[in-house]
Amino acid sequence: MEPNVFLPVRKKGLILHISAATVLLISGGAAFWFALQQQAGSSFLFLLAVSIALLAPLTIVVYRGYALLKASYSLERNGLHLVWGLRSEDIPLADVEWVRPADELGFHLPVPALSWPGAILGTRTVEGLGVVEFMASDAGNLLLITTPDRIYVISPDDPLAFMGAIQRTMELGSLTPISHQSARPAAYLQSVWSDRLARIFILTGLGLSLALFVLVTLLISGRDAISLGYDIYGQPVEPGPAESLLLLPVLCGFTFTADLIAGLFFYRWEDQQQVAYTLFASTILTPLLLIIAALLMI
Repeated sequence: MEPNVFLPVRKKGLILHISAATVLLISGGAAFWFALQQQAGSSFLFLLAVSIALLAPLTIVVYRGYALLKASYSLERNGLHLVWGLRSEDIPLADVEWVRPADELGFHLPVPALSWPGAILGTRTVEGLGVVEFMASDAGNLLLITTPDRIYVISPDDPLAFMGAIQRTMELGSLTPISHQSARPAAYLQSVWSDRLARIFILTGLGLSLALFVLVTLLISGRDAISLGYDIYGQPVEPGPAESLLLLPVLCGFTFTADLIAGLFFYRWEDQQQVAYTLFASTILTPLLLIIAALLMI
């Protein structure tokens, strides 16, 4: 029996995530650019803080959008496969007790905190139901799948078709039931952390990034102005506000985050782990070069 693949409701969520990521990137980048143009210390620090506040959530928005794009609910005779980003769950059909729409519960099903269209995710305990885990995108299309351990909430784009398919499949019976397996982002991150080489690269990069921040803080204390480079003749350029040196740890933080996320992405495949190690090693190179640059400014 060929597996039936059902997709979550995507359109509204993808539009929201792409729009939010675009707004955060453009506004955060604009605030950072305007910070570079400032001479007054207070204006520079304010715009820099605004830039960081806008760009910090970008990672979460991009990941949730990517997870929605890759999400699926696959049904076959031997079991049900739920996939949402790094989260996946394999459920034997024998473990499925019942499937029903959320609007048949007789009460409003509360969703996890920090949920929005395209990303209704997380676990919460609901009175009368117990532990409920959400892997859904549309609050108006929710289906509950009950197992002995917990209830899973999904949102296939055609709930009636999904319910009909799972009913027919359960009536056929399972020939070789799949084992119940669960993959969670926390477990994946733990597997990366247990890799000694990856852990050394990441911790060293983080340590050097913090050292850069401490160094810059010490350099700007007691200084009103500082030269941030040299002209084509090798002479120091006109000094600017000392606070401008804070751009170095900010840039370092952005590159550290980008290298770390890209490394985690490639680490999932064994044949791509050398690429992941290279990206993890890059978290060391950038702060090291910026530390050298900061020391040359003294």
